[in-house]
Amino acid sequence: SYYFFLCCRAVTGFCTGGNYGLGLIYSAEFMPISMRAWNIGILDIFWTSGGVYVCTTACFVMGLSNGWRIQVVLTVIPVLIMLIFMHFMDESPRFLTIKDKKDKAMAVITKICKANGVEVPQGQLFCSDERSGEYREMWTAPYTKGSIMLAIHFVCNMFLLFGITLLIPDMMSYGYCNLNSWFDITFVDSTGCTVYTKSEYIFLMVVAAIFLPGFFFGSFLSETIGRKWTFIVSTYVTAFFTILLLICINDTLTYIELGMCVFWYSVYNEVMWIYTSEYYPTYMRGMAVGVHNGIGKVGAAVGTFLPEYLDEVDITDTLYCFTVVVLIACVTVLFLNKETVGEPLVDTRNNEHTPINSRNKKA
Repeated sequence: SYYFFLCCRAVTGFCTGGNYGLGLIYSAEFMPISMRAWNIGILDIFWTSGGVYVCTTACFVMGLSNGWRIQVVLTVIPVLIMLIFMHFMDESPRFLTIKDKKDKAMAVITKICKANGVEVPQGQLFCSDERSGEYREMWTAPYTKGSIMLAIHFVCNMFLLFGITLLIPDMMSYGYCNLNSWFDITFVDSTGCTVYTKSEYIFLMVVAAIFLPGFFFGSFLSETIGRKWTFIVSTYVTAFFTILLLICINDTLTYIELGMCVFWYSVYNEVMWIYTSEYYPTYMRGMAVGVHNGIGKVGAAVGTFLPEYLDEVDITDTLYCFTVVVLIACVTVLFLNKETVGEPLVDTRNNEHTPINSRNKKA
């Protein structure tokens, strides 16, 4: 039934939302300083590849009888592969250390050193504060202002990122700036269901592919000019191209503007995740990123609902909402108060860096 499908979709969204953010911070805790930004960029490539995969399979199966069921099965296959690989993943040694599981942490470090062909560092893992983080701590000094600013950015970024995926097909369907002259557009079949055409799925596949260079460029900028400046530049360039969408000159220019919006949205998204994973210490990093990710999903929900509601009235109204959101991001990005590039990950309340800086036995 529809309600059973809705419940399944809710559970899927709940699990997917938590898995995405935790995967990024998990990998960040294994990476050296010079590799953190690039590592997150590489991971985001696989996220984008998933979008391309879904659009590609939809081109071939959505027109078939029970095509949506076939599409669901095809979507589950990568998830099953992921479950198999997760069995071989080790826990973060940083997390194990602050949880007073130093023997397990040392076993993971030994395994990493063996895989990389290097000797295990001499010394003992040391952590003077093994308490877990609490929700209220991320809103207290010295994290108060940064947490508030990042919460706003997560809402704004996910509003834009998820909203654009629905806005683009609607811009084509409703003929905004003659975009419907390029493709066969969405139609309503005899049962009253809205049907995307193969041309639209191909276009969405291209849009998803545009995220790939954006993630790479975001990692490059983050390492070159720093996290904060990449945050500022990506936010303001995003605002520039979003505002340009309001100026309908011709269809070709509008498609170029949409491509640039998607590109810079991905740069903005990339640096947001890099900065957030480095901003908080290990004892509260997972909780803080999870909270921000959850807050951001409010923006994602509104961003996907708004185009469906306002586009039937006027596409321009939706674009005005996008403009307001991105201008809010432009203001708040100026209040980020900490540069994290080149800084080791802090693990405890005492600003200790473990296990990377383990205490030597002779000390």
